[in-house]
Amino acid sequence: MHGYHAFILTFLYLLCSVNSINYGNRELFCIRYYATGENFDLKELPAQMHGVYYWPPRQRQRDSCVVINFAEVPEDEETTDDCSNPYDLDETVIKATYTNSTGKRVSLLYYGEAEVKQMYRSCDKPVAKYIFKKVNANYILGINCSAGGRGILYSKFLPSSSEVQSIVNSIEIMSGREGSPDCPLRY
Repeated sequence: MHGYHAFILTFLYLLCSVNSINYGNRELFCIRYYATGENFDLKELPAQMHGVYYWPPRQRQRDSCVVINFAEVPEDEETTDDCSNPYDLDETVIKATYTNSTGKRVSLLYYGEAEVKQMYRSCDKPVAKYIFKKVNANYILGINCSAGGRGILYSKFLPSSSEVQSIVNSIEIMSGREGSPDCPLRY
């Protein structure tokens, strides 16, 4: 009986240690999976885009698709928070603003010259690792590796359901992942 307990305890120890290693490195695994060496220039983000599809599906459905406004932050502008700028003043910094599903205005900063960008929310939150992928002239895929690889498909315009599904089906790196729009699309 003693050997059986030792076996069970050893098995549980190994199981827990493997899970904690995987959990601790999921951001790195996400980056390795989605990074392809294709660097996205943040200056290519249009002034306005719609969030039209999410991986995994969002639990709350919106009445209309979220509109995200992107604008380059001037070099001399500093953050309005009580903390210092998290980015190097020599790199491109893009501010994204939108209204979330509860009506709160949200501002994010994206910066970085490498393929994996940084996403800054506020002083009290860690800086996230974010990857942008240009799908075509009208669509961009965003992947938040610090949130387990959550993805969002951005569109320059409000597309039809069939067009979004066609675009989603064409994105190989997202195949096999469950997702859905979180707002009514055109028919």
